[in-house]
Amino acid sequence: MDWSKTKTIFIIVFSLLNAFLYSLYVNRYNEDQDVEKVGEASLEERLEDENITVKGLPAKNEKISYMSGQIKRFKPTDLKKMGNQHYDITNGSIRTLKFEKPIALRNINDATSFAEFMQKYVYAGETYTLWRIDEEKREATFFQQIDNRVIYFNKNARVTLHWNKDLAVTDYEQTMFESLDAFGEKSTVFTASEAIKVLYEKGLLKQDSKINKPQLGYYTFAPLIETQVLAPTWHIRVEFAEGDEADYFVNAVDGQVIDMQAIENDKKLDRNKELESE
Repeated sequence: MDWSKTKTIFIIVFSLLNAFLYSLYVNRYNEDQDVEKVGEASLEERLEDENITVKGLPAKNEKISYMSGQIKRFKPTDLKKMGNQHYDITNGSIRTLKFEKPIALRNINDATSFAEFMQKYVYAGETYTLWRIDEEKREATFFQQIDNRVIYFNKNARVTLHWNKDLAVTDYEQTMFESLDAFGEKSTVFTASEAIKVLYEKGLLKQDSKINKPQLGYYTFAPLIETQVLAPTWHIRVEFAEGDEADYFVNAVDGQVIDMQAIENDKKLDRNKELESE
């Protein structure tokens, strides 16, 4: 018996069971929300009292399924046609891809400039979306997306570009899923309003804050070796009165706030250990 395959099957089965139980919970939760609680102020009233504005809420409840992603293992043949590049493929991931001649960016303050670069010089670059530009580090981070839904902070679905002082890209790292398929049946998930309520009740929304257009995407639910299960996840960016911003992520199935900073710190530690062992 192949115990490795058996273990993977058990993990997937239990993931499906969890997804089913969560969907039952969410449906019951949504039904309960339809029952008006006498004497309790609505979320809208509480936000209004604290001058917290919300714009761009989806017009209707979403029905969405989990996603299952197969991690792509790059081969030299995937990159030969790109030209002007030297690459280092480690365990199937593009660890570093350097340009013989750096590629000038038209304008680092214009997202379309990066989109043009990605489409022209990065393998399947059109499947990624810009997440953040860090001018101090001279790097830009992109997340892979599926059906216009972003896969947030997954080490197997991102591109990081680096440029020099002349604003020309010198190299990048890339990982991606080569296939992403629906995992289980579609079910009603937490609405954007319910996700915002979770943040409010945890005291994460300050007075005079602004929320604009919450986005429903995916975050890792079950990280397996070659395949990963992704859970529907709300991304809510909050602009505070002081001028700073915060990105919050709420699991759209169980309503849990994801501590993204702690997860990213753990990943950095793991990455440093990998480098030290080489």
